[in-house]
Amino acid sequence: MVERFQVAAEAVGAVVKRFTTLADGADYVVSVAGTSPVAAPSLPPAIRQTLAGLAFAAPQDFPLANVGISVAHAGIAATGSLLLDLTDPTDRSATALPPVHLVFLDATTIVPTLADLAGLLEENLNRPSPAYLSLTTGPSRTADIERVLTIGVHGPKELHILMLEGDASWTRD
Repeated sequence: MVERFQVAAEAVGAVVKRFTTLADGADYVVSVAGTSPVAAPSLPPAIRQTLAGLAFAAPQDFPLANVGISVAHAGIAATGSLLLDLTDPTDRSATALPPVHLVFLDATTIVPTLADLAGLLEENLNRPSPAYLSLTTGPSRTADIERVLTIGVHGPKELHILMLEGDASWTRD
């Protein structure tokens, strides 16, 4: 399933990096982000702690950040898509405004098809407060201007999926 997800995600332009430890994934984030502030409002405590050396941008500065970081709730192997909970508007901004979007994905949450997410979708969409869920497949792309494909017009030009295949205790924080 992991291999199928990776092939599908790379076919739509995503960069997939596989790690066995959160620390290795964090090292990759630092290599991409460098010293620039990152937009990352809602990270699990274990991830935020591992990334403590990064400069985190305030929400009003997200348009100036080069990198946005989020965590996927699941992946879909057939399409290489990610399920993101972007109910908080600052999470939406962090995933849409910076030109590079880095997403942590627990490999154990990958399902074969969208239909296999029916229970999780129903659970999230039936919460007492409204939910804003996003299925993200590859970097932002559009061909609505004279049918010319353009990357990064309505969101990030790059999508990096940081697939963690080892200890997933960070997901339970």
